[in-house]
Amino acid sequence: MTLVSVPDTDEPLEENVFEGDRLKCRAVFVRGPNSSAPTIVSPKINLAKGDLFVMNLYDNNDTQKLLMQVDRVDDERAIQSANFDIYIDDTIKRTFSINTLLVNYNIIQKVAKKEAFALYLVEIQVKEQYFSRGDMWRFTRKLVNTAVYLKKALEIFGMRATVYGLWIANHPFRVSSGYITKDTKIVFRSLSACCTIFLQMSKEMWDFDEQGDTYYEKAVDGFLMDLFTRWKSMSCQHDVTMTLFSRVFYDAKSLEDFPASLRQDINIDHRGKFYEDFYRVIYQNERYDDWTPRLAKIKQVLVNYKEDLVTYHKKQLPKEEADKMPNGTISCAADGNFLETLNLSSSIFERHFIDRPFDRLGQMSLVITPGGGIFEVDRELTNMTKQRVLDNGIGSDLVCLGEQPLFAVPLFKFFKENPNTADDYQIPHWINLSYYRSSTAPSCFKRFIPRVPFDKQRIQGGLLDVKTVMNSITEEFFIKPYQPSMEEFDAQVFKTTTKAPTEQGSTVDRSARSDVRIARRRHITMGPSQPVVMEEGDPIQEPTGMLIVNNKAPVSSGTNDDPRLFNANVKDDIVLSTSHATSANISAYIQAYNTYNQSAQVLFYNQHSFSRAAQSADTYFLTSHIFARMQARPKALTNPFAPASIRIPMVPGRRRWAHTFPIGPNKIPWHFHHLRQIEGLMKQEILVCISTCAHLVLPGTSKQLTNNLKSKRMNQHLKANSDVSTRQKRIVSPSNYDLRRGTVNRRDSVTDDNRTNVSNVPAKKPGHDGSSKIATTKNKVEAIIWGPTGVEPWSASMITGIDWKSLTIPASLPTTFDVVPSEDDLKRDFTHNSYELFQYLPPITEYDRKRKQTHSGTPNAEPITHYDPMERHKLAFDELIDQRLSQGFQMVVEIPLHVTKIMIEKIRLSGYKETGYNRLLSIGRIYHTLSLVTEANPKPDTAVICVQQFKPIYVFQPRPVAYKYRFQCPDSSYYDRARYTLQLDNLELFAWNVVDNTVCSHGSGDHKLSNSTKYWRTRLVLMPVSRDYTIKSIESGQTKCDSRQEMSHEDYFLYVEHFIRFLVMLNKLSRVRTGPTEFFHRPIDPVTGKKRVDIHRRPGKNIGPNKTFNLSSVMSGDSEAISGLLSLFQDEQQGLSFVKDAVLPECSFIAIEAIWWCIEHCDDIQNEDTACLLFEFLNTKKIIQHYTSVDKPFRFGFFLYYIVTDKTRNYRHYSNDYPEVGFYETKNFIPSMDYLGFALCSPMRLLPNLIPSPQSVSRTARLGTGNTSTMNNNFNNNNDPSGKEATASIELKRSCNVDVDPKQMSDRREWAVAQHHAYYNPHCLFELEIRWLVATSCILGDLITTWSQRTGTMLGSNQVAFHLIPIPCDPFAEFDPLRGPIYIRMDSSCLVEKLECFSETSRGQLLSIFQELIVKRYGFILNTCVSYKDENIYYVHISGGMLVYILSDVYNVHCNRRAMRVASSGEGDGQSSPLDCGFYWCWNFCLGKKWRSTQTGEEKYQDIMLADFRAFCANDKNRLLNFWNEVDEIAKSKLIEQQQFQGEYKDDEKQKNSSIIPTKF
Repeated sequence: MTLVSVPDTDEPLEENVFEGDRLKCRAVFVRGPNSSAPTIVSPKINLAKGDLFVMNLYDNNDTQKLLMQVDRVDDERAIQSANFDIYIDDTIKRTFSINTLLVNYNIIQKVAKKEAFALYLVEIQVKEQYFSRGDMWRFTRKLVNTAVYLKKALEIFGMRATVYGLWIANHPFRVSSGYITKDTKIVFRSLSACCTIFLQMSKEMWDFDEQGDTYYEKAVDGFLMDLFTRWKSMSCQHDVTMTLFSRVFYDAKSLEDFPASLRQDINIDHRGKFYEDFYRVIYQNERYDDWTPRLAKIKQVLVNYKEDLVTYHKKQLPKEEADKMPNGTISCAADGNFLETLNLSSSIFERHFIDRPFDRLGQMSLVITPGGGIFEVDRELTNMTKQRVLDNGIGSDLVCLGEQPLFAVPLFKFFKENPNTADDYQIPHWINLSYYRSSTAPSCFKRFIPRVPFDKQRIQGGLLDVKTVMNSITEEFFIKPYQPSMEEFDAQVFKTTTKAPTEQGSTVDRSARSDVRIARRRHITMGPSQPVVMEEGDPIQEPTGMLIVNNKAPVSSGTNDDPRLFNANVKDDIVLSTSHATSANISAYIQAYNTYNQSAQVLFYNQHSFSRAAQSADTYFLTSHIFARMQARPKALTNPFAPASIRIPMVPGRRRWAHTFPIGPNKIPWHFHHLRQIEGLMKQEILVCISTCAHLVLPGTSKQLTNNLKSKRMNQHLKANSDVSTRQKRIVSPSNYDLRRGTVNRRDSVTDDNRTNVSNVPAKKPGHDGSSKIATTKNKVEAIIWGPTGVEPWSASMITGIDWKSLTIPASLPTTFDVVPSEDDLKRDFTHNSYELFQYLPPITEYDRKRKQTHSGTPNAEPITHYDPMERHKLAFDELIDQRLSQGFQMVVEIPLHVTKIMIEKIRLSGYKETGYNRLLSIGRIYHTLSLVTEANPKPDTAVICVQQFKPIYVFQPRPVAYKYRFQCPDSSYYDRARYTLQLDNLELFAWNVVDNTVCSHGSGDHKLSNSTKYWRTRLVLMPVSRDYTIKSIESGQTKCDSRQEMSHEDYFLYVEHFIRFLVMLNKLSRVRTGPTEFFHRPIDPVTGKKRVDIHRRPGKNIGPNKTFNLSSVMSGDSEAISGLLSLFQDEQQGLSFVKDAVLPECSFIAIEAIWWCIEHCDDIQNEDTACLLFEFLNTKKIIQHYTSVDKPFRFGFFLYYIVTDKTRNYRHYSNDYPEVGFYETKNFIPSMDYLGFALCSPMRLLPNLIPSPQSVSRTARLGTGNTSTMNNNFNNNNDPSGKEATASIELKRSCNVDVDPKQMSDRREWAVAQHHAYYNPHCLFELEIRWLVATSCILGDLITTWSQRTGTMLGSNQVAFHLIPIPCDPFAEFDPLRGPIYIRMDSSCLVEKLECFSETSRGQLLSIFQELIVKRYGFILNTCVSYKDENIYYVHISGGMLVYILSDVYNVHCNRRAMRVASSGEGDGQSSPLDCGFYWCWNFCLGKKWRSTQTGEEKYQDIMLADFRAFCANDKNRLLNFWNEVDEIAKSKLIEQQQFQGEYKDDEKQKNSSIIPTKF
């Protein structure tokens, strides 16, 4: 919806824009339930559904208009006044401050030409929700041909968002409303993104800025304060990880200067200097409403940071080694670990699909540096970092606290091994650069004093233009690299040099070939002799561009090169080549290389041929006309003061974020934090621009805008941090507003008139997005080296401020794209392959139900009258598009003709017929085309999709970097040594055919979810609720942290009953009327283990004689007894409690409830083992069957069976739709605190039950390389675990399908898979991991929230007694480089005397059991009851906020963890002893605000727990020793009880031999 106001010029709009007469009406504001209320009109108004109309916001005010769209025509609403009523959303009244008391009526007029109000860019704001990029595409498609206005609430398919910004083409002004067309770009911005903030603590941080403050004060009290204030004003809920990083250089000459224990951790740079990288995480995945109170802690850490860092090793090492430790100094910003930091951040975001939160959208990496934006980096690491950032769609922001230099930034200077070779530079386009200036300081723009003095008249006279600057700088001659064969190499070495042709000869030769491209002469004036160099057809045709020479244009160096030398494509990463070496140094170096040396960059040298061409800001260039460079990769001379003077081929990486920005009057992206002086002709052009589009700005601002632009204030620069200021300032402070005016020919302009393409064919005019659409194979789109989109100029007069919008509400990667290789490039540089997919469509009945919500995404939508026979096929086709978009692909807005031609040829060759429904997608240099095709004899329920892939022949795959660093996590005082492999994910090897087949088969059959498909996943655990050990009592001090007592017998079996209720809820089962209304209770006494005598009097059961059956008669096969038993099962009053849903057959029941029912109704059955024998007999006789109708033994637990009747005899159910769980060790009570195991020195005697692993896979993790088992294995589940001798065929985790969309909110079939523990025990948590590929994240998130809300009640109630919370899939950060556990050492020195009488092996076992008893005393619960021997065993606190991992030689011995840290007082050798042991403590970062409750606690409770646990392990007040004595005393008493029990057992053994002995579970 577009706001309309009449301009001051009184120029009317086009007559054909509107139709009909103006009507008077009255606006009635109403509120919608969730999203915006629909616009409803009366049928008396000449408006139909979908029509646009313009409405005055105020009566008799033609300057304040709003464009609206009719959502519904209501015949039933009565007209209450003479004027017609229009019901519109109440948000409009609040947004535009409409006073309904002052407005009597509104005037409306119907719009005839909708395109007149078309929008170019729409910004959608999302908060505390997750949209995959596929969801964004589906959301966007529903907005096409609709009208929107600012702050309009949108809800589509369960996804909720708000309109934030609306932009029109070619005008840098945000409008209030508009009409969305198919060409409108839509970008999603998040108020709840995942942000990693890195603060570079280089040595400049302790320097003073121009205001007299230190840079770290400027960072904390200045920038972070302003940033957090904006976050608070915008109500942001970002998930923030804040890290300090530094590089420390050591004053050492060799590794032998370091202590032996540290040598393996020391790195060596390209200059031979020794260093270490340090990372300190202050906040880890924290979410606060207001971050400003946290600045005090940040500043407190910074005060002593420098001293603590450089002296860290000297404080930790023993005194003898500390004295030998070399001194350390913190590096400067340019020498810091900048790229390594970005790679660690990329490694986190690459795993965004793991531990997927449903309330986070977007990912931003922010680096704050005290430098000026210049870094010395490794070339290969730079290319890898750029590729990772672009492939993963990560928003990388760099905020510099230093002054902005006079040349283009950011700037990378590449490492060089030889100091005498030329320096290579690069301008990274993929970093969003900002410069921060204090908001309280006076504006420095008006009184800017450059470090390099120059004549101010040059500024006023326009002498800083690119053309003028370049004319004052001489050029250096370069040729492209050549890799000769051995024969060519020999010929090159022994070849004699030749002179360059004369000027006259060159002229004659050029005139003789008038039919070919005209060659031109380039005069290189940089030495005593000034020869003329012939250049054959400079394709760029820029006087300051790259020089490309072929073999017909010999150079003065005498080299005569092969034509293949110049066929290499110009890379995206154009580098800036300069030299900082003196002439003497270069002369001394080159004397040793008087012949061709491929490893040297300098080939020939003349000491008298150098001249300094330009010098500014410590950068100068040495040029030579006989200085030819033969090097390993192409390099081009670029002037950093005019980077736009060079044109390079447009590559896909430059346009990944192009559709995020609005387009200005000069048809290039508009960045508001790049400021330029606006005066003269440019000022007049903006005035004209405003006067022509004043009807599109906000209410009441059109006149103010014009007046302000005419005032003297326009001659002043705006402050760099005023992006969130008034709209008048925003309009006059855009960047890149650079129009060609008069005779000034600016070389930093990007209009196509100022450039020529490679083939000398005029390029097409750019579209609204500023890029040329590729329609033919002859055109080559060029890019400018500076800027994120490749079309943005750079000027020395430009001032860069802060991009507050990007830092406050970061944007997600757009779903659209506009760069496609030419036809020649596809044939030469790409491989082509294709395959066909056959997808079986859902039933037509399901589609009819779904299509009712297709046009609105809500269940209350009106039905669609038309029917498209191909609609079901298109929905299946769109799923494949959705997957590619979610994996980082972007959709090309317009498919070029040459690509369409290739698609059609391949489709016809395969024997199919095209339907015109095609899509072209791209990620990097990989292109996919998808086409919906039909067969000769089409099948109505099968969709055929043709997939074609274009991959580059030469794949960029840099070598992995084994990165060593030190890392300190929050609440830790140590810098742990860490290893992580920095490597690029090879997208070319991604198996898209596997993903496509998985999507088409809905994850069934042979195409199940696998790790290669990169499916989304989130892990949930079911935690028990305790009545006594509560958070409130611990925080108040009434209960100690280590006071959780052993679970009682009653609570143990009560948890089993409540777990059954949880599974009934999870399976969405309901009870039928033939059975009792309440849940079954266990009919066995929890203490004695004998059958209850009053079970028939349980509440809800009819009092009367208890009907029973005879066990022996049934087991003997008596048909009458069996028939009587089946009749008793179905008895109305005392029969089984059957369950039902839409799928299960009649007479379905739960196995455990049936077992309890038999104990209650049979005198011969006294325990659960005997009842299991009965049902195993019935299962064998096919009297009962599992709901899958698969022949399996009867299982004890929550399993669904049904009584076989005539109706259900042929019942078959092939899909696995129900989570079924076996119960482990629940027939008899077992304690959690195994004191008897301590007495017997038997670790893990009861729990967990360890069984051999079927297979193990090697995993590379940050902690090291070790063998751990995979969690996604399928095994035969015919057996249950039986003691320690269980076999590897046992299935420890089961999978089932999830009904993601029970409310039918989506327009497609949503599906997901839940992998859960196969066994349950009340002493252990129950794990449930949700995995999905085709599911709307918001719908799935709402479903999980519903599960959680229905679990959080106390014991004894009628509902479940658990709380459901998320935990990490990688709890102890084996794969996360910036997250790690806290090491807590247990001081076992106080236990030396207690362990003297034990052997060394027994000591380790006793300490391990003692550690387990400690964590259980603190309220930690075991992660599983049955586990493979090589799986991780860890504990989760009953609150869900903390996790503990026992470090010992007994538990988790399979894990190669990081080296054990030994606390040392400075004496001794620092070696660990057998008694050294401890814990890894980790916070549950997945437990966000959404999951917090009274059962989880807040940050205060977690801090209390950690402090108390540390004090306990440190033997504070002899607590550790006292607990050992307590455990030892209890263990001895338990051992005596066992001995007595065994004596009684032997006396009764003869009597038990005559009874029925069931098989042990």
